[in-house]
Amino acid sequence: MELPMAAAIAVLFGAGTYMILRPNLIRLAMGFTLYSNATNLLLITIGGYTRTSGAPFVGKDPQSAVGLMDPLPPDIILTAIVISFAVGALTLIICYRVYLDHGTDDPERLPTGDEHDTADELSPLKTGPAFAPVAGPGNHPPARGVPSPAPTPRQWSDRRREP
Repeated sequence: MELPMAAAIAVLFGAGTYMILRPNLIRLAMGFTLYSNATNLLLITIGGYTRTSGAPFVGKDPQSAVGLMDPLPPDIILTAIVISFAVGALTLIICYRVYLDHGTDDPERLPTGDEHDTADELSPLKTGPAFAPVAGPGNHPPARGVPSPAPTPRQWSDRRREP
């Protein structure tokens, strides 16, 4: 059983490597998915899975652990499957958004940060009257190093509005 599993793992890792080396974002995401599947199969094989191994704690003789599979790798693999599905979905969404924004999924054709930092494309920040500085007490530097006085607290009767 180990030889067919080893061959399947090798094929998945090889196909994943081939997909990652292609200049295409979708193939890159598919290559990482193949890597995660190959890793899951590798964990199953390392965990001692064979055709003759039984489920743990279900054997005919509960005192004997001979021929039982370790229960930890399947639990880890189930968690890894869920995580790899979520990461793969997120990666495909990001690839789709990159394609919509730039019109290509070729990483070599995508613009880099240096291409967007030209002075011609940047416009100076214009502030309207809503962002103008407000002049008032406490909003100006102190004269001759003396801090401006703190506002005096108003009494409760001053705060109430008379109808």
